[in-house]
Amino acid sequence: MQGLLLTPDPPAAPGTASSPAAPRREGLLSRTWVWFLLMPMFFQLYHYKNETGPLYYLSKLWPVLLAPLVLLGVTTLRLPDGALYLAAVAYSLVVPVLLSMIYLPNGLVDALLSSIKAWPLTFYFSFAALLWLLRPSEAAVKRGALLAGAATYAIMLLLWVTVPAERYQPGLTMFSWDEGRGSYIRMPMMLGVLTMFWLGRRFVREWRIWQLLLAIACVVAMGSIYRARLPTGVSILVLLMILATPLPRNWRWGLGALAALPAVAGTVVIAPDLPAILGKIFDASLFIRLRSSTIAWDWLISDPVKLILGSGSTSSFSDLTMADFFGNADFWLTDIGWLGVIMEYGLIGTAMIIALHLRALTAARALRHRSAFRAALGDYVLFEILCSVVYSVMYAPGPVVTVAAIAWWLRLRDEAGMAESQPGWPGQVDASRAETPAWASGRIPAARAAVGAP
Repeated sequence: MQGLLLTPDPPAAPGTASSPAAPRREGLLSRTWVWFLLMPMFFQLYHYKNETGPLYYLSKLWPVLLAPLVLLGVTTLRLPDGALYLAAVAYSLVVPVLLSMIYLPNGLVDALLSSIKAWPLTFYFSFAALLWLLRPSEAAVKRGALLAGAATYAIMLLLWVTVPAERYQPGLTMFSWDEGRGSYIRMPMMLGVLTMFWLGRRFVREWRIWQLLLAIACVVAMGSIYRARLPTGVSILVLLMILATPLPRNWRWGLGALAALPAVAGTVVIAPDLPAILGKIFDASLFIRLRSSTIAWDWLISDPVKLILGSGSTSSFSDLTMADFFGNADFWLTDIGWLGVIMEYGLIGTAMIIALHLRALTAARALRHRSAFRAALGDYVLFEILCSVVYSVMYAPGPVVTVAAIAWWLRLRDEAGMAESQPGWPGQVDASRAETPAWASGRIPAARAAVGAP
């Protein structure tokens, strides 16, 4: 009971930070297991996996359930880029919705449902507010994220050896099959990729072989079970960049140039057969995306308003999908990268979305005391940006904006001189700082605890 009966922190003066010297135990609701459960929700691990049952529906409703925290984050916390996020959220929830009713066969309900993918942009505010309420240590958040990432690989491997072959069918969201790849599991790998980058960062700092072997095992699992070529290839590229960081800059440039020589020479030699080779590597998916890109481009240039403001999209819950509208069963906005983003949000909305990603990358890279976890946060944002060549960043924007909120919080902790294992709130708020509610710290207020005492 001792951990539940901690007395409340004394209120601090406005604009002051918690004293780094004051010891404080972790609240019950601030511990690792809480963040182990929360991080998959903010990283949207269940968002498109209806096989997860209740978690799938909870993930869809998660931004709505956190609306009070969004309001708290907007009105109470001094978040950098807050105006940019508010503008992006307002634009993505209003303009594409209205335009989709003009250009697409959307009613009001379908138009509103089509904006669901943009709701997780609000995680920037809600996750920051949650950090303010629960006031965890950096170590608790880190352990929760990494344990969830490790669980990703463990569950994927367990499913791979236990799910019967007949369960793998074309088009399923989790257990899928196609002629080019055979059976594979469309596992949500967001936290798994973050954990892999953390292992790489640990290795270049400590040079322990088990860390490198585990990182390689993560790559092998992605290549043999997950089998998504672009994310796996980008993961390998970022991991190689991590492994090259200890080298002097001149060495890195030299190795890059040396690696480019055989690539250029090989491209020249195989140039006549390049279309056939690409077709074999990427099977039908490459040509499907090329056809989809042509459809999207023709649609955009037919009307300047579509190009500048976007034309919205339909929802997967709608009776008529984008594939139905364009008469192409394989047309998906999320599969044509930034062209799909422009088609839905226009150049104005896309400019804001690009700014959010670049700001998240800058914030994560600018952190002082770059531990392996902090560096891996920046690596993850880079991974998402590189994957955006093919995959739409608005398919699941939650992870990047959550990383941005974590980076802001870590910067405040650094400015307050807080240790990694120290819980508490380091930041500033606009008005007098409200004390964390007793329920949020997992403790009973001192006055209430005294009731009935002898």
